[in-house]
Amino acid sequence: MVKNYLLVAFRNLFKNKIFTIINIVGLGVALAVCIVAFFNHMFNYEFDRTHVNFDQIYRVNSIRDMELREQEYGIVPATLGLEARQSIPGIEKSARIVRYSAVVKKETDLIRMRMAYVDPEFLDIFTFPLLYGDKSSIGNNGEILISKTAAEALFRKGNPLGKSVTFIYNDNKELTFTVGGVFKDLPDNSSFRIDILSTFDNWLTLSNQDDTDWKMWVNVFFIMVKDRSRLAGIENSLKDYIPVQNKAREDFRINRFVLVPLKDVGSNSRRVWSANLSPSLHPAALLAPPVMATFILLIACFNFANTSRSIFSKRLKEIGLRKTFGGQRRQLVGQFMLETIIICALAILVAIIIAEFLVPAYSSLWSYMTIELTFTRYPVFWFFTLVLLLVTGFISGVFPALYVSSFNPVNVFKGETVFRRSGKLSLVLLTLQFSISVMALVLGIVFAKNAAFQNKLDLGFDRDKLIVVPVQRSIFASLRNEALSNPKVISAEGTQNHIGYGAYRRPLKSVDKQLEADVFDIGPGYASAMGLDLLEGRLFDEARSNADITNHSVLVNRKLVSDFGWSDPIGETITIFDTLKYNVIGVLRDFYANGLWVEIEPVMLELIPENRFGYLVVRANPGDLPSVLDFLAETWKTLAPNMIFSGQFQEDLMQEGKDINNSILKVNIFLAFIATLLSLIGMYNLVSLDILRRTKEVGIRKIQGAPVPVLMFLISRKFLIILVIASVAGCVGGYYMSSMLMGSIWKYYVDIKAGVFISASAIMILATSFTVTMKIIKAVLRNPADSLRYE
Repeated sequence: MVKNYLLVAFRNLFKNKIFTIINIVGLGVALAVCIVAFFNHMFNYEFDRTHVNFDQIYRVNSIRDMELREQEYGIVPATLGLEARQSIPGIEKSARIVRYSAVVKKETDLIRMRMAYVDPEFLDIFTFPLLYGDKSSIGNNGEILISKTAAEALFRKGNPLGKSVTFIYNDNKELTFTVGGVFKDLPDNSSFRIDILSTFDNWLTLSNQDDTDWKMWVNVFFIMVKDRSRLAGIENSLKDYIPVQNKAREDFRINRFVLVPLKDVGSNSRRVWSANLSPSLHPAALLAPPVMATFILLIACFNFANTSRSIFSKRLKEIGLRKTFGGQRRQLVGQFMLETIIICALAILVAIIIAEFLVPAYSSLWSYMTIELTFTRYPVFWFFTLVLLLVTGFISGVFPALYVSSFNPVNVFKGETVFRRSGKLSLVLLTLQFSISVMALVLGIVFAKNAAFQNKLDLGFDRDKLIVVPVQRSIFASLRNEALSNPKVISAEGTQNHIGYGAYRRPLKSVDKQLEADVFDIGPGYASAMGLDLLEGRLFDEARSNADITNHSVLVNRKLVSDFGWSDPIGETITIFDTLKYNVIGVLRDFYANGLWVEIEPVMLELIPENRFGYLVVRANPGDLPSVLDFLAETWKTLAPNMIFSGQFQEDLMQEGKDINNSILKVNIFLAFIATLLSLIGMYNLVSLDILRRTKEVGIRKIQGAPVPVLMFLISRKFLIILVIASVAGCVGGYYMSSMLMGSIWKYYVDIKAGVFISASAIMILATSFTVTMKIIKAVLRNPADSLRYE
């Protein structure tokens, strides 16, 4: 029986080669997208799971009051990490981490690497597999551990144990450490991006810090707790340290400490301020692939179901004969379902081939992600594939199998037309296909417009005329003077905080109202160099700089004025820590200090002396920027041969947003193309089936004198209705989907206007018309005698 089923199945599949190939390829593409979604999910699911103690590790975060809400911070007092391990029962191990960008000297070259100073128990808590050496060397102040990539960069191949590594520090001082171990590179789906590990004591020595001083903070603090029942007690015990901390830092008072399981640290890092760890996938990047895969798979399945009915219509005599000779309906259903499963199985093979290209292509869209197609790493992949096969086969085959196997053999042999109408379900499926396709087109168009919108958006400063150079204070004056000597440079000014690199937050008071604001410590010409627009009052200037510093003069943005409710802001007083008072001398137009990710916040700009500058901002005409950047790089080699030049265009500081926008745009264009193509195939096949059913009707109408346009309208009317309904549904779905997706990524994005929906609908209608018009014309121009002879 099974052999007969297989023989008939392959015979019919081979007989309808075009149908078979189209469906295998269509389903293959859809299933390949599902495979991409699977590996995308596994990348996020395995975030930080390489650590053996994964379920026992917790991060300690700080919670502060901020206006009417609480804000979570990743930083904690260094002394907390020193005392909690010794004083709180249940904490098995603990480790503090300070992240640092290190400059390593290799012969005459300088290499920037990611360094972390950690407590010795860090390597007992986290799993860093060693290729060479012993993890106990982390406790030796004169030794460091380096990653495999760092070892290859510094020493090429071979065992680097015992070799020396020289670091250049801010004061141009060189320190040499010995390599005590080499650890394997951690995968991209890890909270840590570390090239070099050194003991925490080295950080205390280099920074001249005392970790018994509650004023000192560390980037990250982890604890290991084996007994989960102790977690509540540990979190409660941490409250005992709040009074002493708040007394030491009245400017940064916290409410409580919280424990975050390692499994949540990656996702939590996106909403935590000063997270200092790499976040897991953005919710949009996590949800988009499965949503996209579901849409495309449904389209492919609906398309398969409709085209299967068209092909099965050619086998009515076979069905009639099999029923006449005692064949049962369940046997016919089994036959048709087997053929569907075979096509789906072949589509799985095609999907794996396509995924070989699609997985790395998708991975390349995201700088923080590396996923690869592997068949051995995840055993669950084969279970996923089996479920995918069965679900796809069921959705694709159950409807046509049940429908065709229900025909009465008597009617078949009498020559009656069994396909009297397209079937409501077929039309519903086709409408859903086109709705999804229109929605995909809306998404593609919206993100294309959003990319253009964000590239041209006025951010409140001249981003296309600026170069920013992180600079050591020892060479700031010399570099600035050299920059000003270049005739292409319009201005050059120093600052401690810079738009694009971030500011710091402070609670500001005015009378009885308080709010949190971003504070920028700047030089006198910074606002002018950046191109910030003055609305009221005056800017800082060199001639008044000493007086402005002494008088605590500040500039504020319009948002701060609005939030405080000032009607005449010039001369208003702002209080910080209840003791420091600042006087407002100017109001700036609102600018996007934190990019387009978050809402514009209140901003205060304070003047500071030159000896605190950490950045040099250089202004020039857009066409002169490349040559000015080259000039600064060459000048740097003379002034600071032992330091790395990190100057870049201001525009490049926004590159992350552009990359995300372009990546999502590419994904949506791919979705729109595939969805539209599959829907057009489905429409073509359903039109063909409808023409097949109405051949006799068309012939009779032609004999009675019906003109060609009327016949074309009669045949295409129901499909035009489908297109209209699908366009409306797709536009509505596309609007909400694109708004939700963009809103989850940015605070400021393009407004979705009617032109988007008109364009998406027009593209779909034109593509559909081009696809099916020739088929309809061929049918209505057919000789009536041939049409009537058909039956």
